[in-house]
Amino acid sequence: MKSNIRHHLFSFFAFAMFALLAAGSLDTDSDTRQVQSQSPSYTLSADQLYYDYNANEVSADAKYKGKVVVVSGAIQNIGKDILGSAYITVGGKGFLDGAQCTFTKAEESSVARLVKGQRVSVKGEVSGKMGHVQINKCSLQ
Repeated sequence: MKSNIRHHLFSFFAFAMFALLAAGSLDTDSDTRQVQSQSPSYTLSADQLYYDYNANEVSADAKYKGKVVVVSGAIQNIGKDILGSAYITVGGKGFLDGAQCTFTKAEESSVARLVKGQRVSVKGEVSGKMGHVQINKCSLQ
């Protein structure tokens, strides 16, 4: 019985994690334009942003969550999330570190020209940490 409950809890948490990751995929082009029109609250390396979240997620959420930031660093990964939205992972050296920046369809052609290892600056809105630090409504700077 306990094994069955554990299995259901694991399935629920896995589904919840995917749902949260997909939330950034619901951003619209007008959301991205609105973020781009704002001055960033912080300009920092993706590694520093991840370090701040890794050191104290509660403090980092209070400081960054919902804020527009510009992060910079080398591209670690380029892909599409479960809903098909383009993303890049900036900074970090290992599994699930750095910042994952999600882009709308209108920004996809810009992402298609990028290569792993390339240094970039990305502007977007921080939505918290789910493995990587999540940044949505992104555009390249």
